Amino acid sequence: MSKIEMSGSMSTACIDILYTKQYVCRTDGVQNFCTVAAMISASERLKKLRMAADPPISIRRMADELGIGFPRYAYFEDSKRFKKRELPIDLTRKIAGVLALRGIDPAQVMQLAGLRDDEAEPEAQAIEAGKPDVQYVTMSVVLPSEAALTDMFEGLLAFVPEGASRAEAARILAQRLPTGFAATGSFAPGQGKAPTPEGATVPPPPAKDHPSSSRP
Repeated sequence: MSKIEMSGSMSTACIDILYTKQYVCRTDGVQNFCTVAAMISASERLKKLRMAADPPISIRRMADELGIGFPRYAYFEDSKRFKKRELPIDLTRKIAGVLALRGIDPAQVMQLAGLRDDEAEPEAQAIEAGKPDVQYVTMSVVLPSEAALTDMFEGLLAFVPEGASRAEAARILAQRLPTGFAATGSFAPGQGKAPTPEGATVPPPPAKDHPSSSRP
C-alpha cells in the first residue's frame, strides 16, 4: 500500500508512513514532483531502529535488557508473524529506554506504538529524563595479573544468584566491580591503592583447595 502526493490537483490518501521518496513524473505533459510513501510494518521499523543503535545491540542482547525471552522479542521483529501495525505501548516504552542509551530518539521508537508526534514527545522527554547520568574521566589504571583477575571474577560471580538472567548477572557484576578491583589492589599510578567506597564490602577471595599432609 502506498500514497502518491503530486503538485497537481490529484487527491491523496493518508496512511501511517515512516520513509518517503521523491520522484519526477509527468501528468498531461507537465513535469511534477511526486512523493511516494510506502507503508513499513512496525516489525521492520523496529528492526531498522535497533540496527541503527550505536553501540550496536543484537536481538539476543535486546531481549536480555528488556527482561523477556529471545523468542518473544524476535517475534516482534518478524513481520511474517507479527502483523499488527502497532507494538504494545508498555513494551515500546522499554525498547525506547534501551535504545535511548544508544543514540536513538525515543520519540521515533514511541511512534511504533501508534502515537502521534504530540503524544510521543512527552513520552520521549520522560525517557530522556530517566537516563542515568554519566561522567567521563580519563585515567591510567594498572590492572592486576590474569590470575588475580580470574580470582576476582570468581569472587564476584558468587554474588550472582542461580537462575539469574544475563541482564541481571551483568547488573550485579557492574555494581560489584569497583569493590572487586579495590580488593585486588588496582590503582592509578601516583595515587596509591584504590580506596574502598564508603559502605562497600570487599568480597573475600574465593576458597581454594590446597594439598594437606594430614590427608590420608
